[in-house]
Amino acid sequence: MKILVGYNGGEVGRLALSLARDYAGINNASVYVITSMEGGSSEKQSDIIKAEEDLAFAKKLIENSNIQCDAQQSVRGFSPGEDLVKFAEENEIDHIFLGIKKKSKAQKAILGSTSRYVILKAPCPVTTVKFDLNHIKTEDLLKDRRVLVVDDEPDILETVEELLDMCSLDKAATFEEAKKLLANNAYDIAILDIMGVSGYDVLALARKKDIPALMLTAHALTPENLKESIRKGADSYIPKDELANLVGHVADAIKARIEGKQGYGAWFSTLKPFFDKSFGKGWRDRDRTFWDSFDDKYGR
Repeated sequence: MKILVGYNGGEVGRLALSLARDYAGINNASVYVITSMEGGSSEKQSDIIKAEEDLAFAKKLIENSNIQCDAQQSVRGFSPGEDLVKFAEENEIDHIFLGIKKKSKAQKAILGSTSRYVILKAPCPVTTVKFDLNHIKTEDLLKDRRVLVVDDEPDILETVEELLDMCSLDKAATFEEAKKLLANNAYDIAILDIMGVSGYDVLALARKKDIPALMLTAHALTPENLKESIRKGADSYIPKDELANLVGHVADAIKARIEGKQGYGAWFSTLKPFFDKSFGKGWRDRDRTFWDSFDDKYGR
């Protein structure tokens, strides 16, 4: 059996890949992942590079499940819909998976619809997948996410791996291990201890690659470290007492990044009662200027 995934990166593309991968595993199928490019002067070099990176991710995701995968750019001058249908015909594809993005009626009328064309013209069944951030289940949002976890405590690494079993995890117990992994891989989020692994230095490396970071700490649970984490660009600061709720905190950080922002308001509002109890009454008064600015930017 042969499966084709029309892939253009992004969140909806991730869902289509995951569904096709699972379907291929059940049916002992091979998978073709195609990104259709018009070619010529219409394509920017940055778009071509991005497409290559996305296809490398797609190929790795499929092959990690021991499924044969061929991932390629198709540059034949066709529209994406025509390209996918012709590829399916030429390669005797048995099933096509597509991610679809929400469009207004006007956009569909003017631009047409790749998914509609493929559904009408394809020589085989077509499954479409839609991504809706406001209604997606947490399990689906986190499924197959690439996560880096850095902590010098083996039991914490093991616990995080168990909690995030729907994700693909890389674990590091030292700064050097984390540095090497960040140099060679892309991640959807990094979960970093502060003490023992030079957590702020790892945070700086993650920031350079625009990887959202969640600081997970026990020994560095102080108002000063909370403030320092925010100043250095962490997306959230979670005490290890909250480890049981890690899935929700990771999902909140990823949702915020998809929406184009960091999630300070959400996680801080949730954890402020914990901070009040841990740090004592009036703890924010010691640096009122910073926290007033924080409240103005993210809300109380």
